[in-house]
Amino acid sequence: MKIVFIDFETYYSDTYSLKYMTVPEYIYSPEFELIGAAVIDGGDPYWVEGPDFATFLSSLPKDCVVVSHNYLFDGCILAWRYGFVPKLASCTLSISRATLGHKLRSLALGSVAAHLGLGVKDKAALAQVKGMNLQMIKNSPSLFYERYRQYACDDARMCKEIFERLVPKEFPIEELAVLDMTLRCALISNFRVNKDLLALHLAAVIATKQNLLASVGADKGELMSNDKFAGLLEGLGVTPPTKISVTTGKEAYAFAKTDVAFLDLLEHQNPSVQALVAARLGNKSTLEETRTAKFINVANVTPQSSMPIPLAYGAAHTHRLGGEWKLNFQNLPRNGNLRASLVAPDGYQVVKVDASQIEARITAWFSGCKVLVEQFARGEDVYASFASSVWGRQINKQDYPEERWIGKSAVLGLGFGMGWGKFQKTLKSQSEGQLGKRITLSDEVAQKIVNTYRNDFAAIPVTWRLLSNMLPLLAGETTTPHTWGPLVFDVGKITLPSITGEIGKGLTLKYHKLHRRDDSWAFEYGGKPKYLFGGKLMENIAQALDRVLVMGAALRLQKRLAPMRLALQAHDENVYIVPDAAVDVVKTILLQEMSRRPPWGLDLPLAAEAASGPNYRDVR
Repeated sequence: MKIVFIDFETYYSDTYSLKYMTVPEYIYSPEFELIGAAVIDGGDPYWVEGPDFATFLSSLPKDCVVVSHNYLFDGCILAWRYGFVPKLASCTLSISRATLGHKLRSLALGSVAAHLGLGVKDKAALAQVKGMNLQMIKNSPSLFYERYRQYACDDARMCKEIFERLVPKEFPIEELAVLDMTLRCALISNFRVNKDLLALHLAAVIATKQNLLASVGADKGELMSNDKFAGLLEGLGVTPPTKISVTTGKEAYAFAKTDVAFLDLLEHQNPSVQALVAARLGNKSTLEETRTAKFINVANVTPQSSMPIPLAYGAAHTHRLGGEWKLNFQNLPRNGNLRASLVAPDGYQVVKVDASQIEARITAWFSGCKVLVEQFARGEDVYASFASSVWGRQINKQDYPEERWIGKSAVLGLGFGMGWGKFQKTLKSQSEGQLGKRITLSDEVAQKIVNTYRNDFAAIPVTWRLLSNMLPLLAGETTTPHTWGPLVFDVGKITLPSITGEIGKGLTLKYHKLHRRDDSWAFEYGGKPKYLFGGKLMENIAQALDRVLVMGAALRLQKRLAPMRLALQAHDENVYIVPDAAVDVVKTILLQEMSRRPPWGLDLPLAAEAASGPNYRDVR
């Protein structure tokens, strides 16, 4: 297939800018103007002026591959303004994130190009055209316009060279299909938005915000004191996030505006936590308020109030997807109105398939935990079985929902080395959102649950210790690669199976500059330190293999369900928009593919659940 590299240059100003607008608001705005595009379609880069771009586009074959550095911007221009979606869409920003994210703080084109020694981006050439349309730029001195065109052509060249440098040496060819699939969730808008529901929700959020802050009862001194603020979080059942201080090398609270774990609390299921964190950050509105407003703004500009789903490929260390455009569809509360506002068009339903207990199943299998593997294989209610072991009496979901929920939280959360204190706080935090009541375990009960888990499933903590023994290899203290199941351990990385199941052919988990730190281990990711221990490594492995299985199923489903395509992907869920008449057939196919065992020898049945309804919340 023909590969085309495109870099768009568009009009922007102090007020009309992606700094202040979502991509849909920007592209659908009456102010939008395509000034031109730098293109590489076989030879040297060349410039196509905006008025001529439609004619140029008509000359491209539909079965071409189109690559840009930020395809969630350039590709949306192609799709929404020109009705062009290539056979395969690709993005060097996404590819760089998956392959270089462990080394680079910024993955902007200039940063990646500089890191790879591909040249320096002429940022001044773009800055000088702020507030200028094509005609104004052309009316400037000739060298001014020439420098601008050369800037765009240099960007296209760097994009091409990044692609050629990383694919396939660092980025597996098969992953291009996964990348294309995630990009299309934004390019082709399958969901519609219930704006009336969102308007009511926004009014309610604003009306209750001050009450929430008042209920927290925190003054400015408490908000700005790290120790007192940590106490306020703990009072709401939240474990304060921590980090390694660059200055002291010791553990410190992660309460800065740049600390991701702290910012994640803005999306906590407890609105009081959101309000408390927002107040600490000096925000006048909570994230729920701003996200709801963004949903409404997008729906106001898109045709038929549609909602593109922008997904960030490779956003997590384990290659899970993330959210883009500050909308974050990876983290919509299950019972929330944002989730409920995403609806299928008339005559269609939202259908999702969820890989059930997949991380717990992978952990049991990888650890050789025979007792837990056999419980899964028999189709037992493993949550109730574990709760029965803790309380010494028969627990079931109907008669003892609280105890069974605690058992579920234990089976899903204790496989990665969590201690009893954190487990106690986690349950206190999560119970309100999931059960509608706060569960506070005594120290004695929390310790008993953790000890029971580690005794009943003893092979799992043994595996944590064995994984700890792999850390010297990852740190380069030994250099002989080691294969463990479907994984290949080597200096600085663990190579995953490919999306189709080939061992040693997939993406890699990176452990950049892994080193001993006192009695522990730490590595760098994106310039930030992260702790590593056996349980944490088990969690990384489980999430990464989960991602391989779920996205592998999504690729197979793409072939079986064509022309229907993935509409949204969130953690263990693959979501589709399906004609009413095809719902039952599609659900059967979804279950088949999500339950299929991989070729790398997962000796354990996989389980899946499928559900359908008019909106996304209905399929929870």
